[in-house]
Amino acid sequence: MERICNHLVSRQQEMLALIERLVNIDSGSYWKKGVDECGQIVAEELEALGFKVSIIAETQGGNHMQAARSGKGGETLFLSAHLDTVFPVGTVAANPFRIKGGLAYGPGVGDMKGGVVQMLYALKVLRDLDLDTPPIAVFLTGDEETGSVRGRPHIENIARHASWVLVMEPSSKPASVGIRRWGLGSFSLMIHGRAAHVLDPDSCGVNASRELALKILALESLSDPVRGVKVSVNLVRGGRSRQVTAAEALAEIDVRVRDPGHMEEVEAMVRKAAGTAILPGIRLELTGKLTRPPLEPNPRTELLLKLATEVASEIGIDLHPIEEYGGSDGCFTGALGVATLDGMGPLTYDMCGDTERIEIASLVPRTALLAGIISRLASDP
Repeated sequence: MERICNHLVSRQQEMLALIERLVNIDSGSYWKKGVDECGQIVAEELEALGFKVSIIAETQGGNHMQAARSGKGGETLFLSAHLDTVFPVGTVAANPFRIKGGLAYGPGVGDMKGGVVQMLYALKVLRDLDLDTPPIAVFLTGDEETGSVRGRPHIENIARHASWVLVMEPSSKPASVGIRRWGLGSFSLMIHGRAAHVLDPDSCGVNASRELALKILALESLSDPVRGVKVSVNLVRGGRSRQVTAAEALAEIDVRVRDPGHMEEVEAMVRKAAGTAILPGIRLELTGKLTRPPLEPNPRTELLLKLATEVASEIGIDLHPIEEYGGSDGCFTGALGVATLDGMGPLTYDMCGDTERIEIASLVPRTALLAGIISRLASDP
């Protein structure tokens, strides 16, 4: 492991340069051009590492990227990542990549462009030091931040043929690896009212925005931290003019559930709260569902965690398994019973926020941890 760490130290500036290149490309889920551009960069890096790469074209969002390479042994390792971010086009111009005080800032720097670069450099160091790797499958989703609706079938197909999955999502705590995640889903609620001037004494107006306000209160009251339920309404719009009763309003609803046994119950509660009109004359359209099951460890995960802990100790890391609250593509692989370790990326603060940043000092040790796990899976599966 000392050789791996020393080699990565010598290439840290290269890693940061590639992170900067990726971060400075707007690649929000709805900006296909940027998602595809990032995918092409990663594809070229993987091809140089001997992977056979294919682009899975999408018309309604960013393309996915799939790659595979043979290796030692008969069991496959699946490296899972994604290309899209939560940041809309134009964010990079206002908030480009920058380094300050040992931290690297920028949209998607942790979630998950830093993790993608860690994956690439773990593979590079293993190649440079002529160390064995198992057969490896790589999949980078183009729509992870919107639920991996189009990516999920590909993820599950790869996972069914893999023995282990390492997910390059960021880590939220020092020396951590994720073994649990909450399940999640998204719903879109369109509220139809009736427009009328607010001063019309005979107005038959029905205020969709008022219904929206009542809906927000009803939905968020479903949150229950003790049971592990979180319902949030953070994206809304309504009305067309100050003096006209709102004819339409829209709410995007985020739902998180910790316990798999509560998934159906919580979805039913959300549907009832969102789908039942409060004001007379309101018409509602509700779409969406719970899309990701919670990630839970299984016996094979425990074995993979043991191996990861042993590798971590060799580089002076006291590895801690933790629960991460956000969902990831690891939720799909874990639900299929495949050993899954999540949160393998860099230590990240304010993930998806305006000051998202990674701790630069975490890059080398966490990339070394990843490389060490990959190497051990080839020699001691």
